[in-house]
Amino acid sequence: MAHENRLLVIAVIYNSYPETLHFVESIYRCFETKASVVLVDNSPEKPGPSFMDKIQSYDFINYHYPGKNAGYFHGAQYGLEHFLEKHHEYPEWIIVSNVDIIFETREFLKILGFNEADPDLGVVAPAIVSKKWKTDLNPFLTGRIPLQKLRFLQAVYSNIIIHNGYVLLYWLKKILTMLVKSRLPSASETTGTSHDIYAPHGSCIIFNRRYFERGGTLKHISFLFEEEIFVAETSIKLGLKVRYVPELQVLHDEHSSVKNFISHKINRLYKQSLKDIIARYY
Repeated sequence: MAHENRLLVIAVIYNSYPETLHFVESIYRCFETKASVVLVDNSPEKPGPSFMDKIQSYDFINYHYPGKNAGYFHGAQYGLEHFLEKHHEYPEWIIVSNVDIIFETREFLKILGFNEADPDLGVVAPAIVSKKWKTDLNPFLTGRIPLQKLRFLQAVYSNIIIHNGYVLLYWLKKILTMLVKSRLPSASETTGTSHDIYAPHGSCIIFNRRYFERGGTLKHISFLFEEEIFVAETSIKLGLKVRYVPELQVLHDEHSSVKNFISHKINRLYKQSLKDIIARYY
């Protein structure tokens, strides 16, 4: 069955208006008028007229300001519901993304089309090349995280000083990796054989319509964080595959939406999300 709306991109904004404009420009370069875009703005205050004038100059964009911070996936769900009110059916593909993403692959829809024949494909993970760290952030997880590892993370999150120390070690590891690599991976370096994985990186996730038609949702069990495990476990429950497709490439200019070090609020959100994940899936 052919669908008029083949691609919907839903992006969630939080005080990241310059990044949003770059994000939108990259969508236009890659897809021109072949994509619909829904922007959901979780920022505490509305943007100024300069931003709105630029956004309204694109006729394929719908901007929404809910007036509260709904979180990442709940904000995307808000945008999806508004899209369905007008169009009444799911597009073939729905991309949920941060706005610190730049679309690179010109034949994005064509490559996605090669994967449509698999009746059990629910989620696609593109190559997400970090501009800062010169690495591909996918595959995010190739297998399910053992409960012991989640318990360890609970212990880390139990104290904000330990949590920030853990983050510091993470960044040091990234810096060492970056020093080894002097440039971004080329398309040939990130392109390999597509294969099924457990979980995609949350900054840019591509859903096939069957994920929603079989009962999937973006109503995450937590306010924020661990979206990757939520998508992975939902896909397993629905009998759907998550596939890494490195021929699809985006750039990730991390992190405009979350600060590098952990505040008390962010620490609490991490703890609650992990608690919810363990309670629901383990």
